Amino acid sequence: MNRPRRLAALAILPLLLASLLPGTARAAEAPSRQVVVLLAPYVTWEDITSGAMPVTEKLLETATVGNANIRSSNRFASSPSQTHVALTMSAGSPAAYDTSAPSAHDLTQRLAVGTAGEAYRRSMGIEPGDAAVGYLGLPRVLRANTSETLATVPGALGQAIVAAGGATAAVGNSDGGYAEGDVHRSRPAGVLAMDASGLVRFGDVSTNLLSESEDSPYGIATDITALDEAYTDAMTRLVLHGGPGMLVLDPGDPERMFNFTADASPQAAKEHRRAAARTVDQAVAMALAGLPEGGVLMIVSTAQARPAAGPSGFGPVVITGGGFDGGLVSSSSTQREGLMTDLDVAATVLAALGVDRPVEMLGNPARAARQGEPGDDRVTYLTEANATAVAVDTVRPAVQNSYITVTVMILLACAALLRPMQRAIGTWGGRVARLFAHLILFLLSMPVSATLMYVFSPRPQTAAGVAAVFLATTVGVYALTAAVGGRWGARAALAVIGLSTAGVLLVDQLAGAPLSFSGMFSYSPLLGARYYGLGNEGASIVVGGALAGLGLLLDTLGERSVAGPLRRVGPVLLGAFVVVAAAAPWFGANIGVIAWGTVAFGILWIHLNGRRITWLAVGAMLGVILLVVAGFSAYDLASGSGEQTHLGRAWESASSGGIGELWLLVARKAETNWRVLRATNWSILMIAILAFLGFMRWRPHGVFADTLKAYPSFAVAMTAALWGSVAGYFTEDSGIVIPALVMLYITGSLLHVMLARIRSAEGRVKA
Repeated sequence: MNRPRRLAALAILPLLLASLLPGTARAAEAPSRQVVVLLAPYVTWEDITSGAMPVTEKLLETATVGNANIRSSNRFASSPSQTHVALTMSAGSPAAYDTSAPSAHDLTQRLAVGTAGEAYRRSMGIEPGDAAVGYLGLPRVLRANTSETLATVPGALGQAIVAAGGATAAVGNSDGGYAEGDVHRSRPAGVLAMDASGLVRFGDVSTNLLSESEDSPYGIATDITALDEAYTDAMTRLVLHGGPGMLVLDPGDPERMFNFTADASPQAAKEHRRAAARTVDQAVAMALAGLPEGGVLMIVSTAQARPAAGPSGFGPVVITGGGFDGGLVSSSSTQREGLMTDLDVAATVLAALGVDRPVEMLGNPARAARQGEPGDDRVTYLTEANATAVAVDTVRPAVQNSYITVTVMILLACAALLRPMQRAIGTWGGRVARLFAHLILFLLSMPVSATLMYVFSPRPQTAAGVAAVFLATTVGVYALTAAVGGRWGARAALAVIGLSTAGVLLVDQLAGAPLSFSGMFSYSPLLGARYYGLGNEGASIVVGGALAGLGLLLDTLGERSVAGPLRRVGPVLLGAFVVVAAAAPWFGANIGVIAWGTVAFGILWIHLNGRRITWLAVGAMLGVILLVVAGFSAYDLASGSGEQTHLGRAWESASSGGIGELWLLVARKAETNWRVLRATNWSILMIAILAFLGFMRWRPHGVFADTLKAYPSFAVAMTAALWGSVAGYFTEDSGIVIPALVMLYITGSLLHVMLARIRSAEGRVKA
């Protein structure tokens, strides 16, 4: 009897027995759906379409496909191992990992002293019962995740399935190589399938699934026949057990291939990669053949190789069965067609099994979107998206570091040379002031160019292409802005660049954010802090540009009739536009902007209209903040658990876990704020900005005081930006990044108009 028929016969056996026994009518119902999660570390779309994986490649035409960010635990490891990613998937939340933690073992396996079952009992203090596999590294992992700001529960996925009356299974291992003289053990299937006690009911992760292979990495390879038999046995036991079931299948060879790469020639490494891809394809074939009716197969990458230059890319995801019939994966975690996260894996498994998602899980269920397109077109789309993300992240550090360095140098140089430039008007002073003014205008043109560049090249595929398009766009924006300055003066040019920067980013959000997939001054979909909407960087640029631009526009208009209505209505409309575009759940869900955006534009309106900051005004701003938060929260909670943003999830957590869950969120933000303050180069820029402004107040009183007096609306915008920055620092987890970018536009504009006033003494420019 072949394997599918044997499995079918075994699956029918409990139904026949149930028909003969009293009181077991429930068992005669259709079996619960099963989910198979097949691990495919280091496999790429190029591998799948290379001809080495024909079964998987054929599946692309009818399955739902996508890219997955597998770096949600990036804060703990820049290049997490397959086991670390499996641990994160098991928790549905970013997880810390201890690289010295022992691997999972078959509990009957003999160790140096006794069996793995005895070792488990010694470590955990509980009996393993009927479990087949135990994760001996769980005590170390639990200790690594004891931070007060982590709500991570390793094994939450398996625990939810067990609590619902089901069971999990793990089959396969990625053993291979040596660590400190001992064999390197890697059993990610056991980690992903475990419950909160580190136990897996069925399966086999032992070395019995390996065989000697002289041409394979480390001389070993997965024994496909043994893997097939272990899979059949585990799936049969899952079906017999009843209830929801998840089986994690690890083909093994891909991780061995990757670990052996440094010891192989390029030609040998290429052959090993192709052989590993064939092993994965054979595992896909056996998983499909043994998948019960109504079951779901998820092929997920649990690791991607990091190139010599740049970050590692997304991992492929292929899901078939259970309604995943064609299309691209989509998740409310990313709100990007074709992109999900490793945190979404657990939520997707539970949704397929009909099991409620625990409150500790941060991921959301994936679903099929954009169905009907040919499989080749979808794979091309995903490949290009991956290449763009990698290319942008390769260039981003150099751009940001250069930007910060040049800006700081200009601030320091101008602080030292402002008075000498004033004295040297008519000789070198005017020329130096003109050079600095053009440099500042070029720098202020860069943030909006980082978004506009995608109009001209939607998906640049190389780092060189990204750099070229970005530079060309920046030069174009700078040239147009400089032309405005030459015709109408410096303040008009700065008003245009500030308002156009805010306008471009806001319009992009209203249009569905087609230009915001990744950017130089925005979030990275590879780092995974945010995938959609205006992130903290983008919101800061919008607020800073809008404040500076509106203030300078009002100063340009002077006493014209339109200026009065603009003072009364402009801050309100612009502030509302910014807050909704940044914080509304259907746009970006950046809730912190409600607080500091309201403060910034509220203070701007108060001072522009000749009013004073009173307790009544403070209360009014607080009331607006609470009202907007309440409205957005109600909308988010009404969206349903599969569509909620982190705002709705936070309120659900509070309703389940009490007020302590909200305090945990606050503590987590504070911890992230402190970490960012110490780690980011934006801190250097903020220090330089504060030092420059402080020096201007202390030393060169003349030009600084004269400038603020000549530009009263801009002076108000500076005050509003400072207070908004303070509020942003304490309400967002990006901390110092917000005041640095908000004040960038204020300080840059201030310095530019100061230089323009110096140059105007020569009669060559309009201030």
